[in-house]
Amino acid sequence: MNYDVIIIGAGLAGLMAAEAAREQGARVLILARGMGSLPLTSGCIDGLGYFPSSSPVPVSSPLTALGRFKDFHPQHPYSKVGKERILSALNRFQDLTRSGAIPYAGQFDSNFLIPTALGTYHPTCLVPETLKNGILSLPGRVLLLGFEGLKDFSSWLAAENLNLLQAQGKIAPSFRAETLAGLSLGGKALNSLNLAGAFDGEDFRDRFARQVQPLLKKGEKLGLPAVLGFRFSHQAWADLQKKLGTEIFEIPLPPPSIPGLRLYNLVRSHLQGKGVRTIIGLSVLKPIMEAGEIKGIVLGESRKSPVYRASAYVLATGKFVGGGLDAQRNRIFETLFDLPVQYPRNRKEWFNTKLLTAAGQPFNSFGVEVNENLQPVDPAGRVVYRNLFAAGGILAHADSMAEKSGGGVAISTGFVAGELAAKTR
Repeated sequence: MNYDVIIIGAGLAGLMAAEAAREQGARVLILARGMGSLPLTSGCIDGLGYFPSSSPVPVSSPLTALGRFKDFHPQHPYSKVGKERILSALNRFQDLTRSGAIPYAGQFDSNFLIPTALGTYHPTCLVPETLKNGILSLPGRVLLLGFEGLKDFSSWLAAENLNLLQAQGKIAPSFRAETLAGLSLGGKALNSLNLAGAFDGEDFRDRFARQVQPLLKKGEKLGLPAVLGFRFSHQAWADLQKKLGTEIFEIPLPPPSIPGLRLYNLVRSHLQGKGVRTIIGLSVLKPIMEAGEIKGIVLGESRKSPVYRASAYVLATGKFVGGGLDAQRNRIFETLFDLPVQYPRNRKEWFNTKLLTAAGQPFNSFGVEVNENLQPVDPAGRVVYRNLFAAGGILAHADSMAEKSGGGVAISTGFVAGELAAKTR
């Protein structure tokens, strides 16, 4: 079975690579072991939260910081892609989400601080509109409302910690907490997925609004865990604001992230509508390699396993969590093509002895080295496979955990890699 571009990985980088390749008129296939990392994320797009990564102060403008970034990190994916291509990719992402009724607010030239479920703050540059009213630079009073039985969110803990930050002058609004009891889901377990499904229904939203109205004080915003709908989140959010007569915002919860799942479903559905085929749930992928090119991907190990071929391939399998990288005692390796991986040969340099440190863990920046066309290269800088491109977390020199740059790197490198792959036909 033949395609123009085959993308390995269904995370944000792989999905954006498929979008770019399809825009170039390519026939596109996505192959993946799983759904990628979007269900593990907040659903926000982090551009660049900290620079340097050890800085205690968040970056106010990723775009401004990028002007100095290449001098400090010439091998970083952002430095390879460049400002113009980053902005173009992010603009395309916002166009895509807007057309899919999950519009994202913000721009790459300014960071928001949004609250987390633990009552800390998170710097990010693009947020779903259902989160935008929670920006922590905006003064005012906020009621944080939890749900009795929802273990992933304590409104009291979040309010207490956020008020400590307010007392230190780090954020503007003040918070108080309440917990809503007696919320019925018709016999279903009270968890984030079932709550989100319930909020898709207008009858449920009516009952919820009647219960919440007496808890709100005049002039307060309402902060809720991110469960306001699954298929119709923007509609549910707008409807509840109208019913309650106040601004509402969501706070991302631990995985599985509802905003992350919303984004995954939106982009995948969009791609399917444009003819992109997706095969997910694969346990074994075996590449066919010959004379400096990728010739195909075999799905399975038997003689009858199907073979998919393309003119070009995009590797977007992530790092260790996504399975793109793995480790043995004394080496780090790329799991599909056995590409050269950038990492220190001294194992003691793989880790920081302090687990939670602003400087991050060195292994988070390990990955595949690429040239400016995002083609994997060997230690001498030679292209390994002419028709292979790489994007997202698999790339070396980006520590998305410490930098808070994962979404921006995934979108920009994914989009560029997909476009370049399509032009290889």
